[in-house]
Amino acid sequence: MFNKTNTFQNLNNCADDCDVNIQIGEGSNSEIFKAHSNILRIRSTYFNTALSSYWAKKEGNIFIFKKPNIKPDIFRIILNFIYTGTISLLDINRDKDDKLNELLIVADEIGLNDELIDYIQIHINELSKENIILLFNTLKMIPCNQINYNNIINYIIEYTLEFFNDYDDSNLFLKLSDDSLISLIKNDYFQMKEIDIWNNLIKWAIAKNPTISSHTSNWKSKEIEIIKNTIQKFIPYIRFFQISPDDYYEKVHPLSALLPNKLKKEINLHFIDSRIPISTKILRPRIFIKKQRWNYY
Repeated sequence: MFNKTNTFQNLNNCADDCDVNIQIGEGSNSEIFKAHSNILRIRSTYFNTALSSYWAKKEGNIFIFKKPNIKPDIFRIILNFIYTGTISLLDINRDKDDKLNELLIVADEIGLNDELIDYIQIHINELSKENIILLFNTLKMIPCNQINYNNIINYIIEYTLEFFNDYDDSNLFLKLSDDSLISLIKNDYFQMKEIDIWNNLIKWAIAKNPTISSHTSNWKSKEIEIIKNTIQKFIPYIRFFQISPDDYYEKVHPLSALLPNKLKKEINLHFIDSRIPISTKILRPRIFIKKQRWNYY
């Protein structure tokens, strides 16, 4: 039986009949990759245009193509994906460099983003929590309204919501970008208690401003102002009215200088008598799910 993946993979491992030399990177970090123009053009709309008679440069029968803005180790993964339709998410996961970010950017540039995103969505369970957070941050960073991007962002939000089902996940919380964090905090299914969201948000803000002491009791007006500015866009989505009075006065009130005056006043009124009318919208409680749908390692 004909197997396209195996056939293309065999071609990738064989330099015979290669008619494209692709110079990737520049200076000491550069490498020439050999490939088959027919496969590149079939698999990538970008290469289909770049290798056309209108754009391509040739030396004899060999296409000469240069991409100095791409790193060789990233293009090696992309070229393997072009030939085989697979990538090793586990290998990328073990790498300390930000390869997922670069991989998505390059795939977007050469017209493979939809296929790569589909592959990642199918194989996402191969990634650790940390790399799923990294992927989430990366996708939120790419300014794209394509349906495929939106689909995987929504999928990863759903996948990520269940990470934060206990306070021990604060280290993961610190890895979230601004956009990723606000997406989670706004979501009704974010699996973290409201007081823990507040505590972790303060830790997150301190991590964003490493010159500020983690001992909040030592903060002066300058430190308070910096942290207040860092967290202000998240405040409307924290459900302060769902925090118990005991937790609020023990853990939030000592840092109440970080909150808008109107909100502080209305929280106090609400705790005195919940029947007192207030203008601040009281967000409904989060919806906690008992069933754990995912297994992580």
